Amino acid sequence: MKFCNTLKQRLSGRHYACAEAIDYTEKKILNVGCGNGAFEFLTAYKVKEIVGVDVKYEDILQAKEECRGLKNVNFVRASILEDDFPENSCDVVTMFDVIEHIPEDTEPEAMRKMNKMLKSNGQIVVSTPLENVTKYFDPAWYLKPRHRHYTKEQLVELLVAAGFKIEKIYIRGGFFEMASMLLFYPFKWILNMEIPFKRFFDRKRDEEYKKDNGYVTLFVVGRKR
Repeated sequence: MKFCNTLKQRLSGRHYACAEAIDYTEKKILNVGCGNGAFEFLTAYKVKEIVGVDVKYEDILQAKEECRGLKNVNFVRASILEDDFPENSCDVVTMFDVIEHIPEDTEPEAMRKMNKMLKSNGQIVVSTPLENVTKYFDPAWYLKPRHRHYTKEQLVELLVAAGFKIEKIYIRGGFFEMASMLLFYPFKWILNMEIPFKRFFDRKRDEEYKKDNGYVTLFVVGRKR
């Protein structure tokens, strides 16, 4: 089957895990690195307001189309590092699988800026690939700039240094997430096709992200001190 970038085809257990990381009910949220709008699509029914930002204009356009008709959702092309954001303006800031893509050594600045955006006692939720042997099964890890993976200690240190206290740390995703990641790049970028047995892999990935015994994706929840 030809590769399709619609949200319907791309939603996975990892996206649902992001949407269920904390209670977003009636919260004002800023989602850094919104991509195709998956998080906004999954949480719009319960949040007070959500703004997704991304540096890629084409992603913003797709996110707007995918979330068309959702009145409490907005998308803005912006960079967490290059643009200014209103201080004390949101209840929750999220960054799902984004920190590994920003320029290396800019992570502390990004964390500090997100802290400033939060209201008193606001929350931050960050996910990223876990640093372990699974990185060798991530084709993007071999590319330059490298798709970084982080240890629990590294991510916690970044958040604490930026003024957060850690509330929760957990890891999700397993073999089928890792296998899908390994197949995704060659099938998408070389063959322009979906991976073989995609529905089977998607179902297995969904099951993996409902369990706490994972070893692929690291989630850390913090609160502004």
